[in-house]
Formats: sequence, C-alpha cells, structure tokens
Amino acid sequence: MYHNIQDIQAYISTREAAEKLQVHARTIRKWIDMFEDYISPDWNERGHYLLTEQSLLRLKDIKERLQEPNKSMRQVREDLIREGKITKETEWAQLDPEKTFRFISENMENMIDMVEELFTRMERFEGHLYTLFEAIENLEQQLATVTHDSIPAGELHKMFDDIRKKQEQLKIELRNAHFTQRMVAVTRESSLPPRKKKKNFLFF
Repeated sequence: MYHNIQDIQAYISTREAAEKLQVHARTIRKWIDMFEDYISPDWNERGHYLLTEQSLLRLKDIKERLQEPNKSMRQVREDLIREGKITKETEWAQLDPEKTFRFISENMENMIDMVEELFTRMERFEGHLYTLFEAIENLEQQLATVTHDSIPAGELHKMFDDIRKKQEQLKIELRNAHFTQRMVAVTRESSLPPRKKKKNFLFF
C-alpha cells in the first residue's frame, strides 16, 4: 500500500510501541500475531509492522485485559468476538501466507540476533579461558622457581585471588552462553506459526 510522507511519519514501530507500553518488543509482536484483525497494523517493504495511534490504543487495551487475573490471550480474543470488535471469520487471517511470511521473517531476525550474541559470548568465554590458563601457568612457573617462604603472603594470596576471580568470570560466561544457546533453540522451535502437532520421538 502506498503512503505519503505524512502518513509514514504517523506510524510507529513495534519497538516504539513497546517502549510506550513498557513491555518487550517481542510481546508486542506476539499480541499483533494473535489480534492482527483487531489491531489492524500495516507493514513496510521489509515486512516489519507499522502501527498507528489507533493500533497503539488497541494494544494498550489488550495489555489491560491481559492484566486481569487468570486472563489468557485466547480468552481475550473470545471476549473481543463477543463484544463484536472482531469476528470469528477473521480468525482465518491467521492462515494468510503473507502474514505467515512476516511472522517467519521477524522470528528469523530474532534468531540471527541471538546467534550473533551467542558467538560474542563464546568469544569472551574463550578469551577468559586462555587468560585463566596463562594465569595458572604463570603461577606454576613462579612456584617452581621460588619457595613459598620467599614469596610474601600478601602477594601469594593476591595471585590465588586473581585466579579465583577469573574462574568466576569463566563460570558466568559459560552460564550466559548456555542460556543464549537455549534461547536460540526455543526461538527456532517457535519460528513457524502454530500448526497441527505431530508425534515426536526423543532420543537421549
């Protein structure tokens, strides 16, 4: 759809909407996927959602409804149908190939970001590992050339304390890398719209 400059300036991105509603951008995209016929978003040439002020108000309405005790997105959708704000027929829009493409495109971008973050953390982890090995090797060389009595107690404690700190940094980087790896796996599994489940065989 063609938009003039004034129309384009009137739009906001999912990230801007997330900041205004104080939620994560992924949450905004999830709400749009579930309530697209209510929110009525547009999108740019890259497949990214564009939201109007009216769309933002409806996102705020969805947020407030979901804050009610034990209220799920499916229940909110049923409420909107009962209120006449959306119709059951529009649920077929969830099978729209164009919507499916946008859904996959945004999830792929999220996955690419996570993979890049994973590589960055693995590089930091590798750097900490080499630093730790060098510190241990340096300590072993010093201990091999002198006796414990000739090394000031304070200096000896400092060397061991430095090694302990490097070990803690290593553990933190390893946990962060493992967490990011799990997030990549979860995002990969959810990168396609819901469909009929098939039996899965797990091998351990």
